[in-house]
Amino acid sequence: MKLALLPLGVGLELTALLLQLPMLSWLAAAVFLLYFLLHFSRLNRYPQWLGIITLAVLIAAALNARTDASLWPKLAASAAYYTSFLAALGLMQLLAKRLPQLSELHKALLSGSKVVLYPRYVLTAGSIGSILNFGMMNLLCGTLTTHLKRYPLTDDQRRDGLRSVMVTTLRGFALVPLLAPTSVTIAIISREMPELSWSAMLPYGIVAAVMMILVGWRRETRGLLALRDNIGDSTRAEGMISLLLGSLLGLLAIGALASVSALTASQSAMVLVPVGVISYLLWRDRSPKRALEEVAENMGSMHNEMFIFGCAALLGGALGAIAPLEEIAAWLAAEPKYNLLLAVASLFSTITLAVMGVAPIVSLSLIAGLLAQLAVLGVPIMTPAVGLMCGFSLAMICSPFGPSTLILSRYSGETPFRVAFGWNGRFVMSVMPLLLLLLFGTYWLHS
Repeated sequence: MKLALLPLGVGLELTALLLQLPMLSWLAAAVFLLYFLLHFSRLNRYPQWLGIITLAVLIAAALNARTDASLWPKLAASAAYYTSFLAALGLMQLLAKRLPQLSELHKALLSGSKVVLYPRYVLTAGSIGSILNFGMMNLLCGTLTTHLKRYPLTDDQRRDGLRSVMVTTLRGFALVPLLAPTSVTIAIISREMPELSWSAMLPYGIVAAVMMILVGWRRETRGLLALRDNIGDSTRAEGMISLLLGSLLGLLAIGALASVSALTASQSAMVLVPVGVISYLLWRDRSPKRALEEVAENMGSMHNEMFIFGCAALLGGALGAIAPLEEIAAWLAAEPKYNLLLAVASLFSTITLAVMGVAPIVSLSLIAGLLAQLAVLGVPIMTPAVGLMCGFSLAMICSPFGPSTLILSRYSGETPFRVAFGWNGRFVMSVMPLLLLLLFGTYWLHS
């Protein structure tokens, strides 16, 4: 019965989005709060500490004279939204277990010329991730485990194959903040600084994405080729036409809902994925009770990630409200050279704080708020905005506490630290100098 609180909270938040009723978001936040109070002892150690830190920051915000009463409903709505965001899109995992065409997707991606093997996987993951966000991680990782069970692989071959595909999937997901208009990065930056639209930042995102693809191309292609050779299946992937048509229908539905409502593309996906998955479960099993149980169990398996995302929203909002961003911006605006230093700091601090356990969305919210104050003072902010965008992208790869890393850890059986540092540490260190060159070039263009 306790698990039913999660679907209830998500349902309230999705209804709030559709009807534009903030009160339902506040009610959803209360339902999530009740669930996590009842299950706090079952959370992993990091979410527990994050919850305690979040509570301390909220108490500090309540005692701070700068805090306005309007902050609290905003925080509640933000926490409900981001908690539901992860839960709703994570339901793709239920489809991954049931639709055989989805497991054939990996056979299709592993076929063809070795030259395009890695970039095709990366760009496919990025394309799906631009709409489904974390739902893409559940979709591709869930179908991968199902796909590999069909072949007589050794434990080492299975583990190495999982690593190669999951790393490639994560690298593709990291392109979303750089390229997708639906990404949370672009959403926050454009909301805080309307002059920095997605189209204005896209050229720099494309350059950064090309750099990241080139760095990982050679090493990860070897792993993907080894997996293809170990599988030894040269038959043609079946069901790709129906999968393509289904995907196009889903994208059209998302686009249609976004065009006729106040929802963004990501919010439309957030609403339609649960509707589609639950409709499929009801059609297949003809049992509302069983469908609710499966949805509740699926969300319960993600409650650590959901809690982290909700706390990150609270931390970002509370710290942004009490931090003296106006004073810091006035000091930075005094010297033009600080603009480039702020860009480098945005890149490194987002990654460093993510490694230390601060969710990237917290850093993103704070730095975006600071850049908004600089924009008011007439300071060119494209360079630090690009640094922030690139930093957020890499933070998704190398944070052992981020939702994407936790999802990969759950599917692979490896520790989050192994996924973040063992699988991606060398890649991050290799791409950082190239991204610094991009920042220097951006600064030169806008100085």
